[in-house]
Amino acid sequence: MAFLAPVNKYKKLDDSIPVFKNTQTQYWADTILSGMTIEQKIGQLFIVTGSGHNLGEEYYRTIDTLIIDYGVGGVLFLKSTPSQVKDLIKRYNNFSKLPLLHAIDAEWGLAMRLDSTQSFPWMMTLGAIQDNKLIYEIGKEIGRQCKALGIHINFAPVVDINNNPQNPIIDRRSFGSDRMFVTSNSLSYMLGLQSNNILACAKHFPGHGDTEIDSHKGLPVLNYDRSRLDSLELFPFRKLINQGLGSVMIAHMNLPLIDTLNIPSSFSKKIIQDILIDDMSFQGLVITDALNMGALSNYSNAGERELNAFLAGNDILLCPSNVPQAMRSIKSAVSNDSTLLKQLNNSCRKILMLKRWTAHEDTVLTNNKLTTDYSLSLSREASAKAITVLKNDSSIIPINNIDDQKIAYLHMGNDEGDDFYNRLNSYFPISKYTFNSHRENGNMPVSQNLRSHVQLMKNLNQYDKVIIGIHYKNNTFWDKHIMLASDSLFLNQLIMKTSSIVAVFAHPYILNSINPQFSDGLILSYQNSYDAQDLTAQAILGGLSLSGRLPRLLDYFKEGDGLDTESLNNISFVSPFNVNMNNDSLLKIDSLVNYAISTHAIPGCQVIAARNGSIFYNKSFGFHTYDSINLVRDIDLYDIASVTKIAAAAPIFMTLNDNNKIKLHKKIKSYSSIYKNSDKKNLKLIDILTHQSRLHPWIPFYQSFQDAKGGLMNEVFSESFSDKYNLKVANNIFFNTIYLDSVIDMIINFPLREKKEYKYSDLGFYLMNPIVKQLLSQDIDEYLTINLYHKIGAYRLMYNPIEKVQLKNIIPTENDTYFRNQLVHGYVHDPGAALFGGVGLHAGLFSNGIDMVKLMQVFLDDGVFMKHRYFSQKTMDLFTSAPFINLDNRRGVVFDKPSIGNEEGPTCESVSLSSFGHSGFTGTYVWVDPEYDLIYIFLSNRVFPNADNYKLLNENIRTEVHEIIYNSIM
Repeated sequence: MAFLAPVNKYKKLDDSIPVFKNTQTQYWADTILSGMTIEQKIGQLFIVTGSGHNLGEEYYRTIDTLIIDYGVGGVLFLKSTPSQVKDLIKRYNNFSKLPLLHAIDAEWGLAMRLDSTQSFPWMMTLGAIQDNKLIYEIGKEIGRQCKALGIHINFAPVVDINNNPQNPIIDRRSFGSDRMFVTSNSLSYMLGLQSNNILACAKHFPGHGDTEIDSHKGLPVLNYDRSRLDSLELFPFRKLINQGLGSVMIAHMNLPLIDTLNIPSSFSKKIIQDILIDDMSFQGLVITDALNMGALSNYSNAGERELNAFLAGNDILLCPSNVPQAMRSIKSAVSNDSTLLKQLNNSCRKILMLKRWTAHEDTVLTNNKLTTDYSLSLSREASAKAITVLKNDSSIIPINNIDDQKIAYLHMGNDEGDDFYNRLNSYFPISKYTFNSHRENGNMPVSQNLRSHVQLMKNLNQYDKVIIGIHYKNNTFWDKHIMLASDSLFLNQLIMKTSSIVAVFAHPYILNSINPQFSDGLILSYQNSYDAQDLTAQAILGGLSLSGRLPRLLDYFKEGDGLDTESLNNISFVSPFNVNMNNDSLLKIDSLVNYAISTHAIPGCQVIAARNGSIFYNKSFGFHTYDSINLVRDIDLYDIASVTKIAAAAPIFMTLNDNNKIKLHKKIKSYSSIYKNSDKKNLKLIDILTHQSRLHPWIPFYQSFQDAKGGLMNEVFSESFSDKYNLKVANNIFFNTIYLDSVIDMIINFPLREKKEYKYSDLGFYLMNPIVKQLLSQDIDEYLTINLYHKIGAYRLMYNPIEKVQLKNIIPTENDTYFRNQLVHGYVHDPGAALFGGVGLHAGLFSNGIDMVKLMQVFLDDGVFMKHRYFSQKTMDLFTSAPFINLDNRRGVVFDKPSIGNEEGPTCESVSLSSFGHSGFTGTYVWVDPEYDLIYIFLSNRVFPNADNYKLLNENIRTEVHEIIYNSIM
């Protein structure tokens, strides 16, 4: 095509629109336009459908022909995959003499049309967010993803005000029913899109919200006059136009009080030319809605729809039904009317300028990822900020003091609520119930279903609180979600009788079935997505604050309703990106752990990492044992072995120190007369707790209670419980408690090592056991449970889980062939701790990874958790320092510390000197690093089936995982 000198004889375009600001863009468009034929100009008006569901090669060849023979200006992509779109863009561009415009409906992201792409929350969900900057960033990110794919126009945002509950097609595509909400959010979205050179298209002009017919199927009617339109429907369009909106999509509607010709708005010169262009001064691109929609069924002659749309003032004719005939009809009209020729030139010039403005480099198509850590994080943040609290009597949200309450979860609705329940259950064990709706149990007799409801009500009435999750399918934006009257009756009776929190993961209309005066807490989360469920559960338990506002009018609530809640600074669960961690790098953990499992270093494990009070990596791997039957789950408990020292002994000694009940530099004889006649009497507490007291590492106590054949002595052990044999050591093994003193005597009589130096030993913790019980006036396990573990919500951190937890949720340890002669499952692995009923200061605790994070967070935050102080900062500093580092002793007080000098240490090389933690014989490892605000937990049962398996240790799997975490810090 020859380039002729530009002819600037067209109407001056509004330079407030980004497309038209650049003079080089204007010059380029004028140059191209001056060399074009009428047919070529008309061809630029058409955007044809270039992809869709189950379209074959024959269809694509048809599009090739339309590009080659008729020079259509652009292509719209419907249902496809990203790779298919990229291939088609390349294919179509090869056939076109001019750059093609590529368009898509990506209102809530590419996933609206493309498989395997990211979906952002729907517009109504975004409408609840009180942060326009976040909406802008979402628009910008959707624009980036469009750009990465090679798309130029996104037919978004929807600026329709959805104030008609019967609207079948706009509904949750709209930001809401309030004009100000819709305007502010759609403006932010538009600006974000266009900041990435993706043309925004506000739709559906003059306003499709207050209609009751789907324009895909019929012609909606809007019976309002101009004053009403100006005050409501046109309001957001006008605001966006004033801020540089690039294009507007015209709806197929009938507005008889506006245009007496009784024609669709897309054919109405009165609506397009008089109102949009002249009155509202819009000079951007005017685009029809798809011309193949059912609303235009009365206009079926070939080319008729396209000609009418062009004559009305549309610049782009979307999804034409017959391009050849449409071109002929428009050419005939233009040839006979100079005004229409001027209109054609003006439209074509705007289209050409858009093509120059949106031109993307070829590298965009191959080098840019669509979904990124940032985009996923952005979507998750949007879901969090949309969650709306509508009722919060007595500040029931967030729930505090869980240890004082019995709480249940009830599932209602036609979709799963597993993500919601699982997150609640990760904070604390919670009973789960399911409401069986009549609709979901069509084969069950009504009387039987009613009886089940009566029993369910009785069961739930036994709880202090009931958290009710109402979950409806998240498949389509137009699903209204209607609750059966019987379901609504049950729900309202339940919340009237119980203290309850109702969380709605469904269309806001569900709230019309819930009487808010009965509920204590009412939360609307809008969609039943993973993020909505996960984040709502976290908010209920104080993991994050909420600030959403209702974007639409309901029976009991008005637009703008909503209450703020505050976080309790509980543990939260976030993506790695949120705490500046590289997710791709963290995937190396998966590879390393799976390698460890494949080489039988461990049957399975839990790996958890937290930063800034938020868990960013939380995965369970493998199985309980090598039989590969029971998968490891997040709620399963591991024997944490010597990690008990920092999880039990350290908190106790720190509390006693804070309460001035012990002095670390005093001798052990000051606290108990048991040791006054032994060489142990002058041992200082601080030397014991830093492993430099000259005590030997350990003593195999159980061997003293075995007969010559290695069996258990009958006078010491029994297979059945009795007053004499009342301490359970393992399954069907009971210990005669009279021999407990013998264990202490063995330590007392075992000579001290000659040299005072660092030597790791459990024995000092045995010696401290009776002292601690006397000072606490309470059993160790009872004290820790009541005063610490349950206070911080660590309900899965416990001694003797066999008494409290189902066996299926406890990981077995060793197949003991030397003492108990059975698989140790649910009982402490450590033989010495077993003789004390599984409760020791050095061993005996079981935990899952999440609850270990909670306890470590107390230590990391200088003794404070959820706004409550458990230990003074002075004591925390003392215990987590290395007081004898000058004596080549790296240890803190109870806590382990990084290695010094050439010593082979317990950690990876990247930890800071201020870090602390501990490891356990069973294959556990817990470490806290204040400098990086980092917690790392590795729980495994490497001792299964045999403790002689040292592969995990020899290959440094735990510390290698730790190193990966440090290397993932961005």
